[in-house]
Amino acid sequence: MTVNNPTVNLFNFNYPIIRLDKENVKVGTFFSGIGSPEMAFKRLKDNGVINNYESVFFCEVDKYAIKSYCAIHGQSPNKNLGDITKINGADLPYCDIWIGGFPCQDISMAGVRRGFDFNSNTRSSLGWKMIQFLKEVKDPPKVVIFENVAAITNVKMRKTLNLFKEDLENLGYSLYDHVLTALDYDTPQNRERYFLIAIKGNYLYYFPDKIKLKLRLKDLLEKEIDPNLVLSEKVPFDLHSFVENKNYTKNSKLVCKNLKDRRRKYIINLYRFIDGKNHCGRDTSSKYNQTARLWSMNGYCPTLTANSTEDTSKMIIYKDNCFFVKKISPLESWRFMGFSDEDFYKAKSVGISNRQLFKQAGNSIATNVIYYILKKLF
Repeated sequence: MTVNNPTVNLFNFNYPIIRLDKENVKVGTFFSGIGSPEMAFKRLKDNGVINNYESVFFCEVDKYAIKSYCAIHGQSPNKNLGDITKINGADLPYCDIWIGGFPCQDISMAGVRRGFDFNSNTRSSLGWKMIQFLKEVKDPPKVVIFENVAAITNVKMRKTLNLFKEDLENLGYSLYDHVLTALDYDTPQNRERYFLIAIKGNYLYYFPDKIKLKLRLKDLLEKEIDPNLVLSEKVPFDLHSFVENKNYTKNSKLVCKNLKDRRRKYIINLYRFIDGKNHCGRDTSSKYNQTARLWSMNGYCPTLTANSTEDTSKMIIYKDNCFFVKKISPLESWRFMGFSDEDFYKAKSVGISNRQLFKQAGNSIATNVIYYILKKLF
């Protein structure tokens, strides 16, 4: 089976399709962050897909993420297993499902790409701990879901990934993997992630069908814009007449100057802005493509990251007959990951800074994607 075009392995063709018991699903998560899988399970229950679920444990070392997780999910810190390197798999309580989005820093194209070989001692190699636990645990889970960046399927990482999968197969798991994009699951964020579904025994699994994107970036923006997030001057422009009279070409441009440094300019491609296709402008002061790109409010946002969300998510806004450029807000970053405003303010209420709130969003799994993956199991 290929990752970018999943097909049913001929050896698996006669397997029954997996259907898990909906009654009381026991869940454990590793590298838990702020708990998007737990949020997905809550939605599964609210929507009647499952009758109930129990979060048996979570596993996180970041002290700020732990505070946010407990505030959002109403959990005690006592359920946190803590440092994954200190866990004995034999001590883990039974769960039906384990989920782990293991660290991507050493796999990501944006990192130094040191890999995740078993003996490499990189942060990304911590994903192997979950396989170690599967060998040690008394009663292994029925399903294990791994998540990471799409770059894990590249040539440099493929040998290690194949060994990773081989270990799971030797433990009696049927494997299904695919790169999914959040845009295909009604989330206006260009976020590609690799998912590996391991099912104990001989069972078939089909990844969820794509869902037409209805939301746009503008649908998730805060109605009241924080002036501190506005980067450019507001340039008056009659966009309605411009569109009605069809005055624009693919090269029609408009320039906004930075509020603090007027030598710094934001060049907006009006055609691409209206169309909402990909990035549609450029910050001329930036040396790097990733931070230079400007995104249309009529389209979607780029991949949110743990370290540079503010710099890489600059968007072009048209409001009150004016164009201007603004940064993404912490609340907006949580919305783009599928968390509610209530979740965000619960985290904020326990003293989490904006910097940490951005980081927590960028480290998370897109809730819609994991929701639809899980829904197919039931």
